[in-house]
Amino acid sequence: MLTARQRQHLKAKAHPLKANVHIGKAGLTDALAQELDVMLESLELMKLRLNQNTSEDEASAVEALTAKVPGLEVVRVLGHTVLVFRASRNKPTAYPLP
Repeated sequence: MLTARQRQHLKAKAHPLKANVHIGKAGLTDALAQELDVMLESLELMKLRLNQNTSEDEASAVEALTAKVPGLEVVRVLGHTVLVFRASRNKPTAYPLP
């Protein structure tokens, strides 16, 4: 669980990032969850974009994300954009938390 200060720190670091993953009509599939798991290992901090034609609303998509991707922390949900973080398990983190 992230503290408010850690969330603020990660939001500042994520400001220049573009959305890496777009979740579309099929929603969050198992294959997409596995790919997110691999991507988070290297990137750690990512923006996800829920396209307008997705079958899920933001709340259910965030719930599915946290259930399917182990260790995932949702930093912020702003409109259709979700900011997620997970520290790397194999290497030193690029985003040390305060």
